Amino acid sequence: MESYPHELSGGMRQRVVIAIALVTNPSLLILDEPTTALDVTVQAQILELVKQMTSERGIATMLITHDLSVVADLCSRVYVMYAGRIFEEGYAEDIFDAPKHPYTQGLLKSALGVHQLGNELSTIDGDVPDLTNPPLGCRFHPRCRFATEICGREVPVRTDLGKRHSVACWLLR
Repeated sequence: MESYPHELSGGMRQRVVIAIALVTNPSLLILDEPTTALDVTVQAQILELVKQMTSERGIATMLITHDLSVVADLCSRVYVMYAGRIFEEGYAEDIFDAPKHPYTQGLLKSALGVHQLGNELSTIDGDVPDLTNPPLGCRFHPRCRFATEICGREVPVRTDLGKRHSVACWLLR
């Protein structure tokens, strides 16, 4: 209680911030990259604490992260965003088991490649767009290997795939 933040480890600081957030008994807890730069053991402890506290108190949790292992462990619904737009949404098991958008597929391949010994790490070609001047049409089209002419002209509309799973991609229209 009497320590300064610089006297605490990253894991301890994360726990303090989560405790401060939970002490007010919120109905919604928003976690933005809650385990960034933490070792695996501390990450697991923090995730377990969040799961326990939110379950006991009935708190809804919104997780913002690039860490797909955290998403798989903590989330029931997933919204995949790229360049400020939602491209795919659905139940976590549907997104992980059968991703539909090319960006979601590439994202999962790049994450899974790390854990597959002997396999080369998969990447998504190209660069993230400059959002001060985003590309016309689908924001992912300059990097998409399946892009067609309409992808560069028009923003894709969401397609309902059933089971509360939708995707914004011209390939799936």
